[in-house]
Amino acid sequence: MAAPALAAQPPVPGCFGADRAAYIKDIAIPDPNVPGASEVGHILADRAGDNGAINQAYKTVCGGDPTQ
Repeated sequence: MAAPALAAQPPVPGCFGADRAAYIKDIAIPDPNVPGASEVGHILADRAGDNGAINQAYKTVCGGDPTQ
């Protein structure tokens, strides 16, 4: 009887989400030069086209990818 393969767990589960939340909390301060804007808004606008690739690369580096 064949058993289903179990998905591998990442070495550091949740590292991407935890690090992202801490980073956004630290930079989500109002920008005094732009009323109604925050530093996080500027950063997210700058990385809009490459956001998925940037996030994936960070997750890989911090240990959030499943092991093989």
